Amino acid sequence: MKTPSINSRLFLHAAALAFISVVHGAPPDWKTFTPTITPIGIPEQGYGKEFYVSPSGDDANDGLAPEKAGASGPFATIAHARDEVRKLKQAGLPKGGIAVNLHGGVYQLPETLSFTQEDSGASGSPIVYRAYKDEKPRLAGGKVLRASDFAPIADAEMSQRLAPEAQGKVLVADLKALGLKHTGPFPDIFKDGGGIFELFFNGKRMKISRWPYDDYTTMKQVLVIGEKTGKSNIPGVFEYREEEPARWNPTNGVWLKGQWRVGWEDPAIKVGSISTTNHQITFATGLTGGIGSKYKRTTVPYGSGQEKWCAINLPEEIRNPGQWCIDFNSQKLFFWPPSPLEGADIVVSQLDQPLVSINGASDLAFIGLTFEGSLGEGMIIASGLRDLVAGCTFLNLGGNGIQLQGRGCGVQSCDMHDIGKGCVIINGNPGDRATLTQSGNYIVNNHLHHYGALKSQYSAAINTARLVDNAKRDEGVVGCYVAHNLIHHAPRDAFLYGGNDNVYEFNEVHRCAYDTADTGAFYAWLDWTLRGVVIRYNFIHDTVGGYNPDDGAGGSLVYGNIFMGDRSGVHIASGPDNSIINNIFIKDQGPVFGIDDRGMSRGYATNSKLITAVQEINPTQPPWSERYPEIVNLLQEHHELPLRTLFKDNVIYIKSGDPYKLGMKKENNTNTALINFVDNLVTSQDPGFVDLAAGNYALKPGSEVFSKIPGFQPIPFDKMGLQIDKYRKKLPTDQEAGRTPDQNPWKATDTDKHFST
Repeated sequence: MKTPSINSRLFLHAAALAFISVVHGAPPDWKTFTPTITPIGIPEQGYGKEFYVSPSGDDANDGLAPEKAGASGPFATIAHARDEVRKLKQAGLPKGGIAVNLHGGVYQLPETLSFTQEDSGASGSPIVYRAYKDEKPRLAGGKVLRASDFAPIADAEMSQRLAPEAQGKVLVADLKALGLKHTGPFPDIFKDGGGIFELFFNGKRMKISRWPYDDYTTMKQVLVIGEKTGKSNIPGVFEYREEEPARWNPTNGVWLKGQWRVGWEDPAIKVGSISTTNHQITFATGLTGGIGSKYKRTTVPYGSGQEKWCAINLPEEIRNPGQWCIDFNSQKLFFWPPSPLEGADIVVSQLDQPLVSINGASDLAFIGLTFEGSLGEGMIIASGLRDLVAGCTFLNLGGNGIQLQGRGCGVQSCDMHDIGKGCVIINGNPGDRATLTQSGNYIVNNHLHHYGALKSQYSAAINTARLVDNAKRDEGVVGCYVAHNLIHHAPRDAFLYGGNDNVYEFNEVHRCAYDTADTGAFYAWLDWTLRGVVIRYNFIHDTVGGYNPDDGAGGSLVYGNIFMGDRSGVHIASGPDNSIINNIFIKDQGPVFGIDDRGMSRGYATNSKLITAVQEINPTQPPWSERYPEIVNLLQEHHELPLRTLFKDNVIYIKSGDPYKLGMKKENNTNTALINFVDNLVTSQDPGFVDLAAGNYALKPGSEVFSKIPGFQPIPFDKMGLQIDKYRKKLPTDQEAGRTPDQNPWKATDTDKHFST
């Protein structure tokens, strides 16, 4: 993929937009619109001052390079280097800025490493914390355990609780004697890691004990739905199928995690009692909404019989190397090591705060560092200005990789994997939505995968959504550029998108959303104020969902994308002003596009969340009325319907089936005020791909598409995905990118073709 570098293209985008008025006047051309981006400049050399830090250094040193005449050598801690930078700045920031060079090794952080306004650089003179040459500095929030901290199990009763295959192989460590924190017990209900530490062995997250080991069982039937409200707390009761629960003793603490009522919620709940005679489990507390499919509650027994669940953190269910659990009563850690302990890197996460916090700092950069082993976030940036995180690795975290709120800040060419929640969350700046002021933040060229390890639902690779967990409404993000990211292997969405004037282009998404429902590669919900969202030139393949605006979400242009795979497509769930133009769909069987009018039966016309969000931004006044004229009279229209949906100039290559699934009332399906199909090509023959068999879906210059759809524009397939740049020196192999057949998360028996919300 020989294209201009990421950095040069960012500057070109900024220059190309100089003539576009994005605050007043006519709306921009959304097909070419890109937010204004001005990346911070990071020089390789020419800094006014350089410090050095090493785990083998000493904070009593001067922090200068050992080869420098009279130097005493590196500091030992990053915090001390930061403090020395502050002292140096009191005499004035040196021209060219300051570089703090970190040698390789582990920097143990007992508390958050904090940066504030006094740690700021300046335009042209940044302050940079970077890896020294090709060394690998690791900022860690865990405690290292030794082989001698573990011993064979001497408790005969506990040995008998273990499965036969685990006896003699599981070791025990005393948590109190080790002085470890976050040792439980779990809350009665939780939806993430439950607040306990995690265990890592030779850099890999170990799997907490679980039954079934890598799958779910299902409830046979629900006997009591139960409910938890402000007035009552009625535990649910269900009948289980297998005999395994007979081995568990609730007095030792048993928690079950499952999709109890819908496929997009999977809380863990404490068990109150188990009746082995009746095969019944009674929870210790009620659950908001109760248990059993919410769509199957009119007759007894309740539920569908397909609600998935599993048991977690039981000694009885340690059945494979690499599994562990905490016995909360005895405060003991039980672990079946995957290989000998001697010489192994054994870490338990302890810090429950972000590894790094930036509040109010500008022109601050972190280059080539690794952030790992924390129960909290890797980094939080608040009120940042032109800050940059580039070429860094985030892994083995309990929280999110980065939470970002600022202007002109970038996350570039980072690798994030084995993340407990999402990878990058972007919050809007106060006041930006009212004025539609662009943030200029950019999230580019990142490899994001295997996230949502602890909190699988509503944890995305990149999240710009205004609604968090379908409840809290945050500040909307305006003018953010998200491009060239590779995203794969996650239980839910790639993008939870939202906000205004945000552009998502040249991203590759695959093998996501295999453990949820109501999802998509691009997913949004319950917001009519999503406007100016451009989803352009993305490759979405072998994943669940494609573009999925749920519950009335609208206001997006989906242009020039390639959707490929049995469960990929576009579904409009009653949201207005969605335009699907100039895309390619590749599937064995249709449909590729669906639309419904659920807003009528669900009462969107009077939904307070939808209506209040519109009223908050005052759509009848500038800049909203000028930028998005279609929203001025939205509340006076039939806004509960998918108004002005356009499906135009698309190529649909399917071997069989109907291309469209119209799920509206008969009169709505033919209402051109709701849906227009214009100049689309549906074919069962190769329309002229460069190499269909090899997966090159660019069109040859002589493709029939250009004659049959005169307005069709070529899609730059070769530019999609990761690129070589200043901070990413090589591209991942197919194995590293998760593309090989053995990395397919779906079972061969899964025949589900559903892609809608």
